[in-house]
Amino acid sequence: MKGNGTKLAFIVAFLVMTIYYLFPSFQYWLEMRNIDRMPEEERVEYLQDNETRIDNMRQKILTLGLDLQGGMHVTLELATHQLIGELSGEYRDEFFDEVLSAAWQQAQAENTDVIQEFVTAFEERDADARLSRYFRSDADNITRRSTNAEIQEWLQNQRDAAVDRAIEIVRNRVDRFGVTEPSIVRQGNNRLVVELPGVTDEERVRDLLRGTARLEFRLTADPEDLRHSLERIIAFYDADDDADDIDLEDEWQDFEQDDQDNPLMRVLIPQGQGVTFGSAAGADTSEVNRLLGSEEVRRLLPRDIELMWTANPQFQAEGRGYYSLIGVRRQIELTGDVITEARPTFDQHTNRPEVSMTMDRQGARTWARVTGANIGRPVAIVLDGVIYSYPVVQGQITGGRSSITGLASSAEAEDLVNILMSGALPAPLDIVQERTVGPSLGEASIRAGFNSALFGLALVIIFMIIYYRTGGAIANIALILNIIFIMGILAAFNATLTLPGIAGIVLTIGMAVDANVLIFDRIREELRAGKSLIAAIDSGYSNSMSAILDANITTFLTAVILFSFGVGPIKGFAITLMAGIAASLFSAIIITRVIVDWMTKDKKWIVSYG
Repeated sequence: MKGNGTKLAFIVAFLVMTIYYLFPSFQYWLEMRNIDRMPEEERVEYLQDNETRIDNMRQKILTLGLDLQGGMHVTLELATHQLIGELSGEYRDEFFDEVLSAAWQQAQAENTDVIQEFVTAFEERDADARLSRYFRSDADNITRRSTNAEIQEWLQNQRDAAVDRAIEIVRNRVDRFGVTEPSIVRQGNNRLVVELPGVTDEERVRDLLRGTARLEFRLTADPEDLRHSLERIIAFYDADDDADDIDLEDEWQDFEQDDQDNPLMRVLIPQGQGVTFGSAAGADTSEVNRLLGSEEVRRLLPRDIELMWTANPQFQAEGRGYYSLIGVRRQIELTGDVITEARPTFDQHTNRPEVSMTMDRQGARTWARVTGANIGRPVAIVLDGVIYSYPVVQGQITGGRSSITGLASSAEAEDLVNILMSGALPAPLDIVQERTVGPSLGEASIRAGFNSALFGLALVIIFMIIYYRTGGAIANIALILNIIFIMGILAAFNATLTLPGIAGIVLTIGMAVDANVLIFDRIREELRAGKSLIAAIDSGYSNSMSAILDANITTFLTAVILFSFGVGPIKGFAITLMAGIAASLFSAIIITRVIVDWMTKDKKWIVSYG
């Protein structure tokens, strides 16, 4: 054992650190097993009383990937074409929209970059035209003299910044949602890959990720103007009627009696009262949008008015929820940028959930001016293009306070607060890929992975003992310690154990004994050459070292490349493989040597290598 003091110190230190980092996982596993055995009522009470302690414990455990504990894998894509449109601001015109639409369709069909397609399509229509007529940025020195190449580079930089900003906002939303160990990484030019372990409410998560959080306060349309527009649009779809002859009461009765020839009135209940244009069942809203979206119909509305749906159904009929179509002005009086605080509350009179908001000083002044000038009129509160509430202003509101009402549940109020306080996305995010893994499938994966690892370990142990005798037994001790060390390294670095990670552990089991096979075969050769056991062991370890290091270093570099360029499961496999290589080198070279030296000291043990 002479000269092994430092090695022993390293082994003990490594073991202590491994136990230190794995103990919370073991403690949490015992706690969960104890909780699962409790009766339902006692379990709920216990979880409420110990919520903080269990949450703290969960923060320190070895994290399982969503393929093992269940969850959602979502790929989001930044709507680059909408970002380009917003960057053009007030300079965009019909020609701009036409070129951008064509470029977007081309990029979708060919899977190419929409910015490149936009510049190409623009120059194809007019080679002498300059994109600088649509874009300005004093901060980035984008002026009317900027070339098309400079504009293209600026648009790409704006997209990169928008994706970075989107990652930050999505991370804030997910953190506020309470997901433990989420993974949010960038993929390519304009995509985000989000992995949310343990999530079960898929629809709520979709809404949370997609919402741009664009809060707007708008004045509503003049009721008389809106009613006349409704009558003209009904007449547009019914050639037999003149707008002056339209009776909204009769149209409503025809709708109820399912006796409508007018295609719009088959799906829209006409209102024409106050600021409500009409109502439609949720399934019919897309058809209403199609009928009202034609250019001829839009010309029948006042130029400064647009129609927006309410976020939630306003009434129920025949088991279906009906949404209202509200007329609001295009001009935005106030945006969500002025919101400094938002929190979920309950209405004192109806006890319905709502979101209470506080504005900054400038926003409070504007809000006081808007409400003071519109007493007795509704003001619409719009989030991401849908109206959450349109309360009638009862008096001037000072102090910068307001609230969003009309929410369906307290969970919706909490999600709204989450979205508002995380900031607005620079452009909408579209879900282009989604995969959900159920908890039961995760349990099956854990069981299958554990069984395969156990089977592989048993085969290796049996082979090593049969083929290398005492040397094989020593290698098996190192092998078991190697697996414990891998788990400790993963826990120490807060890495996530995934199903491919278990595959990496199984692979490491084979690689771990590979080093010992090289060492033991070399020792055998030295013994056959007539050397003593001690001399053969020294030669075996020293002469096989270069081959061992070559094999493990090349594999480690491969794992580094996988970790650098892979995502999701591939990255999980790479992390486990790197941890496995480090642990296997330590156990195969250091631990086995210390054990062999101790057994051969003073010839107290007979060590056989088969």
